[in-house]
Amino acid sequence: MAISRGARSSEYRSKSVRSGEALGARLFRPGSSAQPVRNTGDTQASIRSALRRRRRTLGLTQEGAARVLGMPRLTYHRIETGARHIHFTELAKICALFNCHIGELVQDGQLATAFIHAAKAILGEAPE
Repeated sequence: MAISRGARSSEYRSKSVRSGEALGARLFRPGSSAQPVRNTGDTQASIRSALRRRRRTLGLTQEGAARVLGMPRLTYHRIETGARHIHFTELAKICALFNCHIGELVQDGQLATAFIHAAKAILGEAPE
C-alpha cells in the first residue's frame, strides 16, 4: 500500500512536533541546570521592567503569569523585582507566554551572550 504525499508530510510534521516537545521538555524542566542570564545589573533591570510592562499590557497579574508558567507566584515576583536572577530558559518560556521575542527585552550583544550560555548549559559545558 502506497503512502500518499500528504500522509508522509503530516507524519513528518507530527514527528517534528514531538521532537520540539522533547526539546521543550529538556529546556523547561523544573530543576534543570539552566544558567542565569549573565550580564550586568542594568541589563537585568531593563529585562525586569520590560517583563513587567509586557505582563501589564496583556492584563496578567503576577499570579496569573506564574500559574501559566508553572512556577510559584513568589518565584515570578522575585524575578520581576530582581530578588532572583532570571534563567535563560525561564526568559524564553516567559517570552513565549507574552508573545514576544527575547531580542525585544535584551540588547543584541547581551542576547548573543545569553544564547551562548544557554547552549553551553544544554550541552553540559561549564560556562566561562
